[in-house]
Amino acid sequence: MPVYKADSAEVEALRVADEAIAGVRARGDAYVREQIARFDNVVVDDILIEPRNVTIDPQMEEAIELAITRIDAFHRRQLPAGYTWSDNGTEVVHRVQPLRRVGLYVPGGRAVYLSTLIMTAVPARIAGVREMVAITTPAAADRDELHYVCSRLGIREIYRSGGAAGVAAAALGTESLRRVDKIVGPGNAYVTAAKARLVGTVGIDMTAGPTELVIIADETANPHFVAADLAAQQEHGPDSRVTVLWIGRTVSSIDEAVETVNRIAPEHVSIQTRDPQSVAARIENCGAIFCGSSSPVAAGDYIAGPNHVLPTGGSARFFSPLGVYDFVKRANVITISDDALQAIAPYARRLAEFEGLPLHAQSLAARSLV
Repeated sequence: MPVYKADSAEVEALRVADEAIAGVRARGDAYVREQIARFDNVVVDDILIEPRNVTIDPQMEEAIELAITRIDAFHRRQLPAGYTWSDNGTEVVHRVQPLRRVGLYVPGGRAVYLSTLIMTAVPARIAGVREMVAITTPAAADRDELHYVCSRLGIREIYRSGGAAGVAAAALGTESLRRVDKIVGPGNAYVTAAKARLVGTVGIDMTAGPTELVIIADETANPHFVAADLAAQQEHGPDSRVTVLWIGRTVSSIDEAVETVNRIAPEHVSIQTRDPQSVAARIENCGAIFCGSSSPVAAGDYIAGPNHVLPTGGSARFFSPLGVYDFVKRANVITISDDALQAIAPYARRLAEFEGLPLHAQSLAARSLV
């Protein structure tokens, strides 16, 4: 059986993440300030700030509002509901509650990702999360547009540190920042490594790293659209992974293309073929599928409605797009009447004895009326 071995880049990312976690744990905000000075070339006194009242360009405001409206409308149908199950004296309430406090990681290196702030905050707000913290770089946190979105969506805190240090601060807490219950949002390799290392200390949505796109194209595809879509996703950074499976050129058939996609489980798939919906129905492992030439991935990045925080690195085999369900937790409240316990306890005792747990069986037997 093959054994997975991390490559040198992943090893380095984990080393940086471990260093950041240890630094934040030992020195808190002081360590974070040093990292900001080192990587962002700015001196920050107050790392944690509140959104300021701003006025932004009306056309930008219009675009932001349309994005929020469409993303909200799509995600509202995801809100999970609790239920009550009863059976002859047993009542179980399946309780669904929002998380109390979440960190929204917003990349801010090459660009200010307002879209990611919206994509993370909208489903959190629908779920009923009471406290949201935007975690981003000082440069991104300086933009009026980011403050507008924070105010618009009820985000009251902005922590001005990106990278592994920002993730570690949100997970562990510092003098200025109370720790969060969960961190969501995509980032570079260092952010992804820090999230992976901190699982258990804090909840995470997924390991959402550098962007990926696979285009499946046949002779009906417009080469200019294909090239434009590849270039758009490559624009995210040099670590973006984009490729095209051209039927009759790079792959022999639709079957081979579908098999390839399901094997590598990419973040995005764009299907620019005849009857793209039938091809989409055969794809099992992917974060988001875009059908037809008029459905560019860039529309999904901003305004189509579904979430653009998606699993990468092959993790679409088991992770799903960010959604409202990522911002709730579930618990079961169990009530058993005396009569119901007398009826079911003998079966539970039998199972406990089989498993070699006599004290479990004794706990049940102590309540027996026989």
